[in-house]
Amino acid sequence: MIDGRLIMANVVNQDVQEDVSNVINKQITAKISYLQELQQAISQHDDRKIYALLDNQRYASAILHTEKQENDHGVINLVDNLSDQLSNYLSAHLIQYLGHTYPFFYYEEYQQGHFKVFFGNWWDRREFGELDVLNIRFAFDQGEYDKLTQSFELAKSNKRFNSEQIQTISAQNDQLQDLIDHAQEREEHKAQLQDQLKDTSTKTGMPWESGKQKEARQTLIDELSNLEDQDQQARDAGKQIKSNEAKVLGLSKENTILSYEQKSILDTFGSFADFEAANRNLYADYLHTFMNEKQVDDND
Repeated sequence: MIDGRLIMANVVNQDVQEDVSNVINKQITAKISYLQELQQAISQHDDRKIYALLDNQRYASAILHTEKQENDHGVINLVDNLSDQLSNYLSAHLIQYLGHTYPFFYYEEYQQGHFKVFFGNWWDRREFGELDVLNIRFAFDQGEYDKLTQSFELAKSNKRFNSEQIQTISAQNDQLQDLIDHAQEREEHKAQLQDQLKDTSTKTGMPWESGKQKEARQTLIDELSNLEDQDQQARDAGKQIKSNEAKVLGLSKENTILSYEQKSILDTFGSFADFEAANRNLYADYLHTFMNEKQVDDND
């Protein structure tokens, strides 16, 4: 006699297996469909479609202005190991676009799909960060970006980034040069102090005056010690002055570079605020160019 409970268990187990099989098949179909779409977009050089497939949620929000889309990470992660190759592939159109939008930036692919950003083509130009091709954004070096930000703020008061530091170093050099220039005067003053010290050492006075004599001698000794310290500083002054002059030269060069960068941004964007706004909107602005091109093609 067949146990009815065994039959029921087999039926239930079969239903579960069918459900699991359906889930697996749906996932496989979704993955295949995703890869086929991506493959087709690449073969057709459809960069806009590639970006939409790589981050559907961001694309929907920034381009379609819909907030309900979510990324299927189980599908998108299929191409994680191709990020360098995809970045290299997508960089061609992006860098061409950036060449017009940010004419002062230059790029170097130091590793497949990885790009350094340089500000300007002048001498001593700065490495300013990296270009994140897959996310269509600049990853600026925070220290270099802060210098540029501060230089724009200081420019509002007609100041330059390193001006105060240059003034401080220049004042120090003036003091060191003054020590060198007055070496002879110190020698003469030391001779006078030594004569006075000799007089106080040989002079005898009343017992109650001994305290004042000791105080006078100590004052003379302190003055001589101070002059000796100044002589030592003067002996080291030449080397320090040269070191300071090199620092001032470096700071002045940096001021010049920053002024070039400021002018480049102002000539292109009109203000630093508009430059920052362009950075924030780069993803949407770039991808909209593909849509505009498609509209032109459709109209033709």
